[in-house]
Amino acid sequence: MLGWPPMKCPCGSEKNYSECCGIYHSGKETAPTAEALMRSRYAAFAKNQMQYLRDTTDPQSLGDIDDEANQEWAERAKFLKLEIVNAEEKANKGIVEFKAFYSVDDEDYVHHEVSTFRKQAGEWFFKSGKVKEEKKK
Repeated sequence: MLGWPPMKCPCGSEKNYSECCGIYHSGKETAPTAEALMRSRYAAFAKNQMQYLRDTTDPQSLGDIDDEANQEWAERAKFLKLEIVNAEEKANKGIVEFKAFYSVDDEDYVHHEVSTFRKQAGEWFFKSGKVKEEKKK
């Protein structure tokens, strides 16, 4: 049987991928919140779903996205886990602070970012992201 056992979603929800971010990646549904979109975008990187990343980026921000760099990173990185630090929504604006844990060539990294989202015609879109520097211990 194809796809058995069911694969856990990379976004960390503990749900099966097909019942979680897979619904958004397939186009059956759109992410209902900024946090759900953030999680589905992380899962898209983990599953190398580059078209989904383009489709969920605010059209005004598409020129700022380096598709080749994203593709290369998604192919080289092993995505370990996603940690949502904070998520807020006010009207049509959302902010999600997260940490994405991944490894490249057996080196572990943490990408800490605050992303902004915009809701347009009932659908959430990624607007921009600002990387936060990790404090050295």
